[in-house]
Order: sequence, then structure tokens, then C-alpha cells
Amino acid sequence: MHPGRIILAIAIGTADSLTAHAVCAAAGVRDGLRTAQFYMRDLSHADGAAPRSVTSLSRLVGMSARFADWLLNTAADWSVRLLVPKWRDLPSPFSPGMSGEVVTAIRQNRLVLTSLFTAYFFRAARHILEQCTDTPNLILEHRIDAARRLMARESEAVEGSDAAQLLGKALLYLVETDAIVRVGRVKADYSLLQGRDPNTAVMATACLALLLAEDGKPIDSVDEDEFFLIAGALLAPRLETMAIAIAKRDVKSLAQELRAVQDLY
Repeated sequence: MHPGRIILAIAIGTADSLTAHAVCAAAGVRDGLRTAQFYMRDLSHADGAAPRSVTSLSRLVGMSARFADWLLNTAADWSVRLLVPKWRDLPSPFSPGMSGEVVTAIRQNRLVLTSLFTAYFFRAARHILEQCTDTPNLILEHRIDAARRLMARESEAVEGSDAAQLLGKALLYLVETDAIVRVGRVKADYSLLQGRDPNTAVMATACLALLLAEDGKPIDSVDEDEFFLIAGALLAPRLETMAIAIAKRDVKSLAQELRAVQDLY
């Protein structure tokens, strides 16, 4: 099913109150601004060619786009500081008990400004892409939350499942809702995304990192970004198999792949 239809179906199925409608609208507005900023950053390089070949129009477009990007950044920074200062404290896989909290969030069909599930996977995707690609990247928070709500509708099916199975199911829906819309040029040193669907590679890495970290930071000398890259390197040989399992909607196989890497770690 097309991601847009999935999101619409879930919005209709879960948005049964004024608060729910407001939350969905807020996520849509944030993603609309992110999309606008993505294209602004793309246009900001319009005058980046050799000086002699740059037209006056290209210079004007580039300067205007850079100004618009600065304006959006400044407005976002001040909005966060004034309205939701805790927004920057997005959850890390190193936070004690994070795996259990995300698994609990999967089972609950709550519509809040930013659920723990949505915040974690948004942060993880952003950190991984910032390390592996050149900006700009476009990640839509609303689609990540749509994956969580899809899972919440299957509460009976996920009740009693272990962490690996729940994260395998989360991976399936995160890939199907296609939250990572566009990525920048993949850096040469990072094979994780080379020739692969970024949704599969990035979200699988985020799921594995959550499973490996478990009860806090495992190695004192490794920071969060390095930990994501280590998880990606461990998972890379299995991504083709996982992509096949996702196409077949085989959650059991996805859970087995995650457990296999966890056992090797």
C-alpha cells in the first residue's frame, strides 16, 4: 500500500477526538516546514558552479534560498526554546531502560505531541544520516508515528512478544510508511547505504542499536553516533536478507536476524 494511503487510513482510524486531530495537524505542519527547508537547502547551491558560468538568476536564487533557510532555522530554534524546550532532549539508545520503554510505547495507542517511539526513531534516523550522507536529508516524523499507530492497532497480536519480535514488527512498518523520503549523497566510507533503500538500512540499524544498548551505554569510549555506526556495520551483511523478509512481511525472520546479531555482539 502507498505510504500516503497507510497514513490516511491510520489517521481516520485513530483520530477520534479533537486532541488527536490537533496532534496529527501539528505533525503535518512540522513535516511541511521540514520539506520546505529541504528544498530551500537544495536551492541554496544554485550559485555553486564555477564563477564564470553562474547567471545572475542563479545567484539570486541561491542567496534567497540561504536566507530562507536561515529564517526557518532561527524560527525553529526560538519556537523550541519558548514553547517546547524539552524537544531537543530526544531519547538515546543509551538511556537506561529505553528498549523497554519503546516496546511499551508500541503497545499503547496514545496520541501525544511526540511519543517516545516516534522521538527515538526520528533521532536515530537523523543521527545515522548525518554521519553517512551529505545534507540535506528529509525525514518525516508523521510517518514514523503512523508506523507506531499501525502497530498499536494490533495490540492483541504484539502482547506477549519479546523485544526482538516487537522491533522486527516495528521495522516492517517503519519501512512500509517510508519515513525517510530523500537522502543526500552517500559518503564513500559508509557502505551501509550504498545501493540500498535508506529506510531499510537506517531503521534496521536503529532497531538493532536499541536492542544492543539495552540498559544504558555499553562501552565508555563509544559515543552515540559511533554506536549507531557499529550497529550498522554489524547489520550490513544481513540487510539484503532483511529486505526480502520485509517484502514478504515476515516478522519472524526479521526478529531472527536481529537476535542473531545480538548474539554475536
